[in-house]
Amino acid sequence: MTQPSFDNAVTLASAPGKVLVVGGYLVLEHAYSGLVVGTDACLYAAMQTQVLDFPGVLSLGESDVPIFVVSPQFMSAWWRYSYNTKSSSLTQLDSADGGSNSFVQVVLESTLGLANAYAPGKVQDLAAGSAASCGGRQGLKIVLSADNDFYSQRETLAKLGTGLSSESLRSLPRMCETGTTLANVHKTGLGSSAAMVSSLVAAILVHFGVVSHRDLQSERGGEPGQVRSRKLIHNIAQYAHCLAQGKVGSGFDVSAAVYGSHVYRRFSPTVLETAMAECSSIEDIKQATSPDNPGWNSEVTPVSIPPRLVLRLADVDAGSNTPSMVKKVLQWQKANPKEASGLWSRLDAANTRIRFIWDQLNEAFNTDSADYNIALDWCATHKSSEWKSAPGLLNSQTHKLLAELVEATLDVRALQRQLGEYAQVPIEPLKQTRLLDACMEVPGVCMAAVPGAGGYDAIFCVTLSPAASRAVEDVWSSWDEMSVGPLLANQASGGVCMLDVAAYPEITSHL
Repeated sequence: MTQPSFDNAVTLASAPGKVLVVGGYLVLEHAYSGLVVGTDACLYAAMQTQVLDFPGVLSLGESDVPIFVVSPQFMSAWWRYSYNTKSSSLTQLDSADGGSNSFVQVVLESTLGLANAYAPGKVQDLAAGSAASCGGRQGLKIVLSADNDFYSQRETLAKLGTGLSSESLRSLPRMCETGTTLANVHKTGLGSSAAMVSSLVAAILVHFGVVSHRDLQSERGGEPGQVRSRKLIHNIAQYAHCLAQGKVGSGFDVSAAVYGSHVYRRFSPTVLETAMAECSSIEDIKQATSPDNPGWNSEVTPVSIPPRLVLRLADVDAGSNTPSMVKKVLQWQKANPKEASGLWSRLDAANTRIRFIWDQLNEAFNTDSADYNIALDWCATHKSSEWKSAPGLLNSQTHKLLAELVEATLDVRALQRQLGEYAQVPIEPLKQTRLLDACMEVPGVCMAAVPGAGGYDAIFCVTLSPAASRAVEDVWSSWDEMSVGPLLANQASGGVCMLDVAAYPEITSHL
């Protein structure tokens, strides 16, 4: 164990958002995998040991640690807690609006309890800290912030009188206020809850010396200590996220927040059964989330988007009820096992083909970068429908792979529409089909699809040049069937990591 950060130092962790490029629905089963891309849009958790004064609150006991959590981008978003080091229990004392935040509460109670178990005495040291003036007590001040892409900026830009464009989004300050409450904010589907849980778990474990700051300075580390630390954060974050949701999901969003871009195969839900039981103890949770627990059979295979390919994301102003869609698909699968099995196999083959082509394109660049760049330059100025009949196809491996990538993407989309028809779920609804087809008509676009479970609220494109990215955005801005706006987020390989505090005054100014 390393020394805890009790010298008023600030501990600052970040975790990326996610885009499930392929693998929607299938990723719920261990037999199949999904390709998830981490984004450079992140959620941040900053923590500092401070003297806190809670006026109007009953006096705290000797074993109680006061905790103040604030999310400054939202209206009425602060919560005050007391953590009892003897009972390992968290009590909410009050909040700005009288409400609670289940994700924050679960992370604090479980992770502080585990920090106490892994590093006995470290959390108690806070409770034993000397009282300060005005009756203050040593405790934790926590600030949670997010990059703007996690939340729709439509209303903010409308108030400013600017259009919905990348240029106008870049003019906004980092981590700007949303002008609404956490409950009412329009999220863009990047996985804010998973990223928040992962960053807060990491910040707590580093702050109390359970995980070394050094182990998370690199977004991806292969040393044994780094691997173990990241696995511990992953397991605890999965547990906390599942407990807050009240169910064990696929876990790909938390996995992306911890590991970044990768091919993901889920863990068996049974690994968390004991920990999620109502009568579970901290020791139960420690055993369940231990990096040494062989029950964690998830698989993480790092992946990189090929060179010069750029992921572009769009927020569509039309909501989808993802839990309802998943429920209907699973009901159809259960009622039609033979038909579902065949469709799952075809979808898995199409998804795997896309991942394989990405790997081949990376290899093609490393083997013959000149051919790679020539092929991309040509395809960047032509529609994807022309690539397969191009004169250079026969002589260029890269050109062949790009043409195959287009075909594979169209195959996945066709199978997703078929699944949607069978289950009576709008996975790729007609409005989205027309929009995606229009995007594929833009020269230099090699992929366009709905991410994750699909629906109306988002799309992604992969482009081969800045000009193609601008042209795609022009399609979005002129689209009149739905309101489609860009996000600034791009792909990023790394996962949860520790940051230089000095580079984030927007966060630390609230400590």
